[in-house]
Amino acid sequence: MQSLGNILNFKAKRSPIMRSVVASMVVEKANHVLANMFGEHIIDFARAVYLKNKALTVACLSSVSAQEIRLHESKIVEEINKKMGNSVVDKIKYLA
Repeated sequence: MQSLGNILNFKAKRSPIMRSVVASMVVEKANHVLANMFGEHIIDFARAVYLKNKALTVACLSSVSAQEIRLHESKIVEEINKKMGNSVVDKIKYLA
């Protein structure tokens, strides 16, 4: 028999609202990671927009910033997952 806490955790993880909350937290953490790695000026050229199916989408206004992010993609994904406590991001997609 499962405890009430385990049942509630299971249901919360499957809830659309909870998935939305986690996605917005990932976007916020991703923007902090980008700012820490590349400096605050990166926010003018690239910003995390949304998370869907473990793919973080980053909007880039500059091809140079997109290339820098692409070069450091594995480290960025690792930092985000470390800050979130589990594997929530597998890859980064780019919007140009």
